[in-house]
Amino acid sequence: MDNMMNMSNILFLVFGLGLVTCYDIKLVAPYETGHNGADPCLRICGGTTGKGSTPWKLYGDEGIYVDVDMKKCEFRSDLTPIITTVLAGDSHHWVTTGGSEVYHPRYSGFRNYIHMRKDMGNIRNFYKADKWRIDWLALGFTC
Repeated sequence: MDNMMNMSNILFLVFGLGLVTCYDIKLVAPYETGHNGADPCLRICGGTTGKGSTPWKLYGDEGIYVDVDMKKCEFRSDLTPIITTVLAGDSHHWVTTGGSEVYHPRYSGFRNYIHMRKDMGNIRNFYKADKWRIDWLALGFTC
């Protein structure tokens, strides 16, 4: 129960305050086969592109995308971190696809493409008005 409370506190700090913050956390399970115990070089880093301030770019008639900068996480440049994402916002994001699909993952960042079928509406009418953003967590090595 204490571990769940600690993780909840961390996620609140990362997403609730809208900051990119890095925490070094030892994991109980090994990241790679053959390693015993936690690796002191693992880092969980998270952030958001910002509610109402995400720099979306148009992609065709039915899409948008955003490039996410993770340089502040200071991951090793020779290893790609594990990245999870979610599309968040005030409304209408539930009729899209792409919010959890990471493109071009690298130590310094990634890209998310968001698609909305025309029969569901015009994406250009929603992404700004509904303050869509990408919230993300990454697990990577620092040493």
